[in-house]
Amino acid sequence: MKVLASAPAKIILFGEHSVVYGKPAIAAAINLRTYVRAEFNNSGRIKIEAKDIKTPGLIVSFSENEIYFESDYGKAAEVLSYVRQAIELVRDEADANGRGITVSITSQIPVGAGLGSSAAVAVSTIGAVSKLLGLELSNEEIARLGHRVELLVQGVSSGIDPTVSALGGFIHYENGKFEHLPFVNLPVVVGYTGSSGSTKELVAMVRDTYEDIPDIIEPILAAMGKVVEKARETLLLGEDGRWKLGRLGELMNINHGLLDALGVSTKKLSELVYAARTAGALGAKITGAGGGGCMYALAPEKQSEVATAITIAGGTPMVTEISREGLRIEVVVP
Repeated sequence: MKVLASAPAKIILFGEHSVVYGKPAIAAAINLRTYVRAEFNNSGRIKIEAKDIKTPGLIVSFSENEIYFESDYGKAAEVLSYVRQAIELVRDEADANGRGITVSITSQIPVGAGLGSSAAVAVSTIGAVSKLLGLELSNEEIARLGHRVELLVQGVSSGIDPTVSALGGFIHYENGKFEHLPFVNLPVVVGYTGSSGSTKELVAMVRDTYEDIPDIIEPILAAMGKVVEKARETLLLGEDGRWKLGRLGELMNINHGLLDALGVSTKKLSELVYAARTAGALGAKITGAGGGGCMYALAPEKQSEVATAITIAGGTPMVTEISREGLRIEVVVP
C-alpha cells in the first residue's frame, strides 16, 4: 500500500512579533505544498528519502538508537527531525511501533524561508502515515499532532504553523486559541531574499528593546494588535461583504512600517517590499520574524509585474494564492 499526502506552506499576514506579547495574529495557508509518499518496508526501520529539500537524494534510516546515512547529510537535519517525530507519534497512536515505514518527500517550499516548511512536512507525514496505518484522523487531530511534533523538536511552539498547514485558509490566533476566518481569494506574490534570520535572536532583540524603552515599544506592539483586529473585521465581511482589498493592502503597509520600527526588517527585505509596491501591489510587508526570509505582496491583476520587480530587486518570487485546503490525501494505492 502507498499513500501520497500534501500540506501547504503558510504566511503570517499580520501580527508577527507582537503575538509574543499577547496580541493577536492572522496567518494563512498558501498554494505551495510539500508532498509525502508513505509505504511499508521490510526492515522494521523508519526510512526517509528527501528528494529535493536543498539536499537532493538524501536518504537516512533510523533503527533504535542507530542512524544510517545512505547519502550526504547536507543541511536537512532539522527537517528529518520533524519527519522522524511525526512517524513515531503516528506509530504510537496506531500501536504499530514495529512496522518499517519509508517516506519520500518532495517540496515546493524553500527550507528556512519562514514559510512553515517544517510544519508542512510534519503535517503531510502525519497524514500519509496515519492513512497507511489505517488511522482515521480529522485534520484538527492532525494539527494537534503536528503541534506535538513541533514541541518535541523545538521545545516551544504556538501551534500556528501546523494548524494553518492542516486546516488551510485563514486562521486568527490569540493567546492559544484559534479561529477559522471566512475564505477570501487573495492573489499574492511571496518574495524570498535567499537568506534567513534567526527567529530566536530576533525575538530576543525585540525583547531587549522592549525592556530598555517600554514606553516607546509598547505603543508599537499595541498598534500592531489593532492592525490585526482591523484585518480580522475586514476578512469577516467576506467576498460578498462591503470589504475592499485596498484596506488589507493599507494594513499590510502599516504593519510593515511597525515591524521596521522594531528593527526586524533588512535592506534586502525593504527593497523587495518597495519594489512590489512600486510595481502595483496594494500592500507589501515582511512575513515571519524578519532578518531575512520572505516578504509578501497583495497583487490583484499585478502578480506578473510584481514578480518581475521582485526578481529585478534581487529576490526570488513565488506567485501563489491563499489555499482553501490544508492537508490533502492525494492518492491511495492498495
